[in-house]
Amino acid sequence: KFTIIYHIQNLTNNPISFILNTQGIGSNATSSMSYYPSYRLYQEDEIINAEGIFNSKMAKEAIDKYLKSIASKKDSLKTDLNIDLKKIKMRISQNIMSSIVKLNPKEIKSFTINLLWSKNRYFKYFDNEYYLDEKAKHYFDLSILLMKEEFKEKLSEEEFKKIMQDTTIIKGWAASNKMEINFK
Repeated sequence: KFTIIYHIQNLTNNPISFILNTQGIGSNATSSMSYYPSYRLYQEDEIINAEGIFNSKMAKEAIDKYLKSIASKKDSLKTDLNIDLKKIKMRISQNIMSSIVKLNPKEIKSFTINLLWSKNRYFKYFDNEYYLDEKAKHYFDLSILLMKEEFKEKLSEEEFKKIMQDTTIIKGWAASNKMEINFK
């Protein structure tokens, strides 16, 4: 189990807001347009673009719950598909709106995420194969992509208008420094 603690600081003299789901984290290899932090893993100087090295406990529980839900509905899935798609869009919209983080001038907020490693050292991601060498040094960094207009298709018209009119919501990209992570 790895506990990642990171903070975001408003260096300006004005209040700012941004949309960031601080409850999850994903691999840089698969999270190009996500609104949660993404990580890159390095072995020495080489980036390891492999999904599945880490799992957040929350993500695993959500996937398990979703799979059980599908299994229990398989007979009525066709009938429920349109209803479920509307519910899913509504949940995504609510999740985005609840992911607005507000920072006052000079304020710092800290966030914590737990990652689980299965101790598996071999990973295959598409045609690429990776091995976490126990003798090599490994590093980890985080990046965040702060978006605004990109949420148009995921939000209701009213919620999208609210986000667009909020002048404190910023856009941009930021990356942390590289930190050593121990897989020994």
